[in-house]
Amino acid sequence: FHWERDGALSTHALLATAGKLEDVDSHLQHYVQWVLKVQNQPDPHNIDIRTEPKYTIPDGKPFMGSWCRPQTDGPGLRAKTLAEYGMKLLEAGKEDYVKQNLWTGDKNKYNGGAVYHDLDWLVNNWQQNGCDLWEEIQSNDFFWGRYTMRASLEIGARFAEKMGDKASADHYRAVKSEIEKTLMAHYDGGFVFESQSRKKDSAVIEAFNVGDLDDGIFPALGKEVLGTVITLNDLFCNSYDINKKDSAAGVPGILYGRYENDNYDGGNPWVLLSASLAQLIYRQAGAVLQAGPPSAEIYGLLQKAYGIQANLSGKELAEALLGAGDGVMLRIKKHVQDGDFHMQEQISRDTGMQTSAKDLTWNYANMVKAFKTRKAVAAAISAKQKLVIV
Repeated sequence: FHWERDGALSTHALLATAGKLEDVDSHLQHYVQWVLKVQNQPDPHNIDIRTEPKYTIPDGKPFMGSWCRPQTDGPGLRAKTLAEYGMKLLEAGKEDYVKQNLWTGDKNKYNGGAVYHDLDWLVNNWQQNGCDLWEEIQSNDFFWGRYTMRASLEIGARFAEKMGDKASADHYRAVKSEIEKTLMAHYDGGFVFESQSRKKDSAVIEAFNVGDLDDGIFPALGKEVLGTVITLNDLFCNSYDINKKDSAAGVPGILYGRYENDNYDGGNPWVLLSASLAQLIYRQAGAVLQAGPPSAEIYGLLQKAYGIQANLSGKELAEALLGAGDGVMLRIKKHVQDGDFHMQEQISRDTGMQTSAKDLTWNYANMVKAFKTRKAVAAAISAKQKLVIV
């Protein structure tokens, strides 16, 4: 199957981690044709086809079995990936392809294009009831959905502007502003919760990475983000025997699962979520270099989250956070290396053996994003070390 959400996130990882567009352009073009195919067909479940969870391969038909529907995060995630691709194509002088497929300027041709069509759904339906990231419960106010939707609208607005469509760009940003007004309601003073019906949920960690616009709304070094890490650290350290065993054996890091009292397939740690935590910590290391010394409050939260030493600053603090992120990656490595680094969906909470779905694409997407983030931060630290003032 092709999951709409997973496909958008994995294709985005491919685009974001590529050395140059030419390395992945053919893959992205295949994805564009797939999206146009699945967008432009009738839906058998009396919902909008754009909110289907998954499609069969290779025919692209919606999965006919019972599943959690609708899934309202998919259109925005897909639009964000393809809008970023579209802007790279424009930079490369491939405007014709963009106008033929992504932003046609004609609603009679692909409903305005793959990006336009998905964003058109989003601006009109962002408050609709839908399924959570884990396809289990429904709400019209998941933090994951809201935070990533607003990022999709901003990226879509930038793309629309480049296509000369200021009216659409203005509309997207107006809706984005409305969504942003709802976000702080998810912060309870200690951590950011996913929804009223499921509070302690690592979907929020994934959201912090996927939906970040570097605009100060839930920044990586903010008390809201750090408070969430501390809360989930406490939850998963105490919930999983494998975390206790690894820590007792001197293995650094932590493994994250989905949410409090998860019991799906044993309710285990997930590779993709642990990798997402590592990427977030690497981003925090980078933010230290850019933002300067953190306040005493933020430093105290960093110590509580990662056990770093007191009185570090600049590159020393960044290096300490880089080491914290490395610890998470090393703990993942311990449990996947015996499988020749093939990564299954979960790691047993008791034995540390891999379990559940094999070679989950989303695992690899989050791992390569973490690796790329780490590489950029390590280079920034190295550059700071080499700076000499004469």
